[in-house]
Amino acid sequence: MNNKNLSPTTKEYKPRFPKLKGFGALEDYRAMAWNCVNCNYCQEMWSWDAKSAEFSYICPMFAKHRFFAYSARGISQIIRALLEGDFVIKDSKKIADIAYRCTCCGACEINCLRLNERHPEEMIEALRAELVEKSIVLPEHKAYLESTLKYGNPFSALPEERLKWTEDLEFAIKDLTKEKADVLLFTGSMYALEPRVRERIKVFAKILNAAGIDFGFLGAKEKCCGMLQLQIGERGIFEELAEENIKTFNGLGIKTLVTPDPHSYHAFTSHYPKLGEMNFEVLHFTQYLKRLIDEGKIKLKELPRQIVTYSDPCSLGRWAGEYEAPREILKAIKGIELREMERNHDQAWCCGAGGGVLAAYPDQAIWSAVERVKEAEATGASVLATACPWCEYNLESGIEVRKSKMELLDVAEIVWKSMKGGEK
Repeated sequence: MNNKNLSPTTKEYKPRFPKLKGFGALEDYRAMAWNCVNCNYCQEMWSWDAKSAEFSYICPMFAKHRFFAYSARGISQIIRALLEGDFVIKDSKKIADIAYRCTCCGACEINCLRLNERHPEEMIEALRAELVEKSIVLPEHKAYLESTLKYGNPFSALPEERLKWTEDLEFAIKDLTKEKADVLLFTGSMYALEPRVRERIKVFAKILNAAGIDFGFLGAKEKCCGMLQLQIGERGIFEELAEENIKTFNGLGIKTLVTPDPHSYHAFTSHYPKLGEMNFEVLHFTQYLKRLIDEGKIKLKELPRQIVTYSDPCSLGRWAGEYEAPREILKAIKGIELREMERNHDQAWCCGAGGGVLAAYPDQAIWSAVERVKEAEATGASVLATACPWCEYNLESGIEVRKSKMELLDVAEIVWKSMKGGEK
């Protein structure tokens, strides 16, 4: 990620205190912290699902550091000690280092829920919120939060930069702040503002245009969904963004909001309803693609034979429960053989970029991406597909570091190739 995207802004950040009671305080997790059974399934796959020792871990920070503190199991003990007064939070910067190496991938959450109905990821997010309220914020995350307050996005980018991806399109996109459309394409800050993945937004727009969809976007007026800020622990800024976005979206008169960013989809479907009602349908782009294919609005043509493996984005899979739409799309394209990696669906390995880790701990993020690329290579696939801008950014770094010959594509890019009969 460009260094300029992480530079401090001139607007000083001070913690926002949330009004919402829908998120638990650290004290709410006292019993949960005490009741950790030390089963290690927050660190490793279910034993009956694992196929090899090499790809058996599911917690990136534990697999990287191999120290129990860097796991949901260890953080449970830290939370317990804090709540019982064994030490106080302001006395230890190490707590912040441990808490913020978590990618918020939800692997521990899925496995702990399956075993004993505990919510370790919720505990970790409550710990982060406690750190933020006590003004213990990593410098890289502080830059994100300051930028959000000043620019409406975490990357220190002027709002007008959200228009750059539209500059050489052969068709105009409706500005929904000025005219009406049935569908809002909510791009998300990462796709619209990060040059490394920005080109993919054009593919989404081209597919909608070719399918005859009446759609538009918010252009420079789009604000961040707030999911990254929430994961960092800044619940107040998240609430401000969510309330403003809900008001904006409801005023557009749209029937459907479609976003290619799983973090935005997760925010809109899981957290925004706690703050207000939204009078439209919300879909991830792969879900909408599947609908357009089923309705015959998209015609898929055969591609040259290729083996493809799919990496589940954590926010789309574990957090939002959507595993099948991307796979059904890939299986519907003649010429593609879909092969699963050992860790897939709810046991998938995180790309390593989530939860603010990409900014604060890029070495850990890239290490995690390299591990995923190794696993993808082991399938014999030539294409690594996913459906998330953070995954695409970080997995491309993993491919470069490993000097892999794999090609990284968004599911939508593969669909576009199929629509064009193999042409780019």
